[in-house]
Amino acid sequence: MPDAQPQPDQSLHLPSLVIKNFRGIDELTIPRLGRVTLLAGKNGVGKTTVLDAVRVWAASGNRSIVEDVLHSRGAVKVNLSLPDGERVEPDWGSLFEKRRIMEAIRISTSPASVSDTLELLAFTPVQEELSRLAKSPGGDHLIEILVSRLDDEGTTSQVSLASDPLDPRALTCNALGPDVATDEEIEHYWNDIALSPEEDRAVEAMNLIADMVVERVAVIDPGAGIEPNYRRRIMAKVTGHDHPLPLRSLGDGAVRIFAVALALAASTDGFLLIDEAENGIHHSIQPKFWNMVLQTAQRNNVQVIATTHSWDCVTGFAQAANELEDVEGLLVRLERVPAGLRVFTYDESRLNNIAENGIEVR
Repeated sequence: MPDAQPQPDQSLHLPSLVIKNFRGIDELTIPRLGRVTLLAGKNGVGKTTVLDAVRVWAASGNRSIVEDVLHSRGAVKVNLSLPDGERVEPDWGSLFEKRRIMEAIRISTSPASVSDTLELLAFTPVQEELSRLAKSPGGDHLIEILVSRLDDEGTTSQVSLASDPLDPRALTCNALGPDVATDEEIEHYWNDIALSPEEDRAVEAMNLIADMVVERVAVIDPGAGIEPNYRRRIMAKVTGHDHPLPLRSLGDGAVRIFAVALALAASTDGFLLIDEAENGIHHSIQPKFWNMVLQTAQRNNVQVIATTHSWDCVTGFAQAANELEDVEGLLVRLERVPAGLRVFTYDESRLNNIAENGIEVR
């Protein structure tokens, strides 16, 4: 008889994932996610869209999060009809695959039931509203979006996206983009963990880069008398240097690793999403980097979903996942075919084969 297929870990926030009609994805089912899941695939296949869908699901459709997702992807339009001048607004219609706005977006944990499903449904407002909204150019001004959270009993809540619902089921979800984190982002995460044990762990993570030893990190205020536009700086005390150095002078790799370590601490009991995880990190550091991510994610109960199109990143992840048998690391490859998207899942046993034999899975 064939071996039984491994079952999703139900202790995870998202043991599996189903996405329907969300931006560039018509329909996608990922039957199993791990504590740390690395998404691979060609450019444009939809890896970043998966991250966006998870972010919207974790926030229970919170308006500010949905707006931020659209702005970060350039899905905006200029409203020229306002009395106080033009304003850049989200392009709500771009949420829906191929602009088929009458088909609901569904993001859920299981293809077999409606449990833990987030649904976004667009419709045209009633006639009284149309006469007012029609004065504004642009089709999206005629779209109203309802947000529903469903469970096995059916709809449990349904509110307008315009009301910015705060659902108690929303989870912490931090996202790091493909670019190296800004000083403002690092300061935000640093403020969450300063003077806690996580501070030391984040500094230790930077020392994965072997040609330096960082002892301490601090956010330095420019001080009185300095022009207001002079921003606060992230400074590091490095062994062998008499004076603190700007964190950015240590290189993109140090900044990237430090930001990931901080974000892992700030994402306790929630999600961390990392787009193009390999950026800034030398290939020789990849196994140590992923070892840190896997161990910290397990310790802090963080579910990590990251994307890559780097072979070095895949092999580094495979090596680290095989070394840590008590932390589940999965590689998921997406491939676009005429019928839609195909999903290939590689668990620890298959990852070991990838690492040892150099099998191409990007």
